Amino acid sequence: MKIFSFSRDEKLKKYNQIKLVFTNGKKHCGAFGNFYMRTNDTSITRLGIVVRLPKAFKGRAVQRNRVKRLVREFYRLNKHNIVKGIDLVFEVFLSSSMYKYNDVEINAFNLCKKARIWRQA
Repeated sequence: MKIFSFSRDEKLKKYNQIKLVFTNGKKHCGAFGNFYMRTNDTSITRLGIVVRLPKAFKGRAVQRNRVKRLVREFYRLNKHNIVKGIDLVFEVFLSSSMYKYNDVEINAFNLCKKARIWRQA
């Protein structure tokens, strides 16, 4: 497995997998959303992304997909610094303003440090 890849095995895609992390995982709150983590039985860290938006922002698929892309990019570039064997779910709250990569990177980094899953390689 390449160091900067994001393979199919590293994704939480099914609703049941994500719901299990929501119900049994630890929650950490941040500026742009919440972060849930739970240990798994494998040696792989898996990532799930959920974007929440108010009912007033219907039809914002471009913004939702951009935020998901930015979170995936942060994970892909920094997964070697994250502890192995956990399931992560980022719950991002979409506001009227667009997020930039630096916003996502700073907030996700702070959440990882807060959850004590960030390790220096």
